[in-house]
Amino acid sequence: MGHDHGVPGDAAIVDQPCPRRRVYFLSGFDPRGASFYYRLFAEQVRELKRRSGRGLRVGQRRGQHLERLISRWQVGEDGAADVDFCFLHWDDIARSHWPRSPLVLLWEGLGIYRWYLLEGGYHKIRRWSPQVALCGLYPLLYVLVALAVLALAWFVVGVLGGLMGVPQTLLLIIQLGLVGLGGLQAWRLGEAIGVVWLFRSIRFTHRLGQARDRDLRQRVAVLARQILVLEAETPGAQVWLVGHSSGSFVMAMLAAELRRQGAEEALAGRLQLLSLGQNLANLAVHSQAQSFHADLALLAQEPRLPWRDVTSRDDYLCFAAVDPYRSCDLPGLEVAYPDLQLIPLAQRQGLTSLGALLSHQFDLHFEYLRTAKPGRSGGFDLIEELLAP
Repeated sequence: MGHDHGVPGDAAIVDQPCPRRRVYFLSGFDPRGASFYYRLFAEQVRELKRRSGRGLRVGQRRGQHLERLISRWQVGEDGAADVDFCFLHWDDIARSHWPRSPLVLLWEGLGIYRWYLLEGGYHKIRRWSPQVALCGLYPLLYVLVALAVLALAWFVVGVLGGLMGVPQTLLLIIQLGLVGLGGLQAWRLGEAIGVVWLFRSIRFTHRLGQARDRDLRQRVAVLARQILVLEAETPGAQVWLVGHSSGSFVMAMLAAELRRQGAEEALAGRLQLLSLGQNLANLAVHSQAQSFHADLALLAQEPRLPWRDVTSRDDYLCFAAVDPYRSCDLPGLEVAYPDLQLIPLAQRQGLTSLGALLSHQFDLHFEYLRTAKPGRSGGFDLIEELLAP
């Protein structure tokens, strides 16, 4: 896992053995790991420092515990660290479910879109979010358009070659070469605009929905044990469990596992949940996701953990203001849970047209993790809240 040097321009800070706030963070389905998020959060802290004039500093990143599945760094003010940021690793699982072959993805896409279009998947998701349902079609539409363009190119070259008297064997070689080159360019464009990433995420969630989640379940159990050990050794006055995007359902799994392992007593009154841009319903709509349904049912039992869910209707990759319990038809709760909060992400980025909104969706999905520009917080700023006095 290694070590990162301190953020350029930041002085060393003194660790607090028992921090005022400890944050356990679960990223979405993302293979980039702790180094990427360390740099992302460090830059947001520096931005808040420039905007507020506070003496904020970020310490070095380091591994923690035998399995080395928690990377930690401290954030503090005027040299004293009082926020302990813990990145919980499941990025290696994301990498292991990250097929690089276009042919593998195309083949598996047949089964996924059979479920999505012919077995009710689209209608289940559309019931809760038409935008998310359409995003689920995006990879399929992209492939169909790419195939149509390649077919048209094949036809045009064939016609022109015939008119020019090109020998059939040579013409076939030219057509195959053109299709191969066009397919490669379509793949590269799909990676550049995020459509390949999106389908890999859809594929992973679909596999979880088929109860093929053993490696993730095992990781969640290990992470729960490590958290309880760390909190026993150096307890944080406040403990936040934060999940972004697909990390939101990993967060729910982990919160339930913590309860199973005795966290109610060990973390009594200290633990709270925060989900950002969540897509819980993507997993919850699968009838075979019984373990996940059981996790949600356990979290609904009293005493419930404080759970704040922050989404935006501008973010088409999340289920904005969707109750995860209703999405999987679990028994209704007398009191709304979690606490749903909508924020104006498009306003935060200054996006004023539908075209700008659609073209910035992948970047917008990460806006939850950034500190807002002056006057654009929209009632929520993660970095400000993490570092609030």
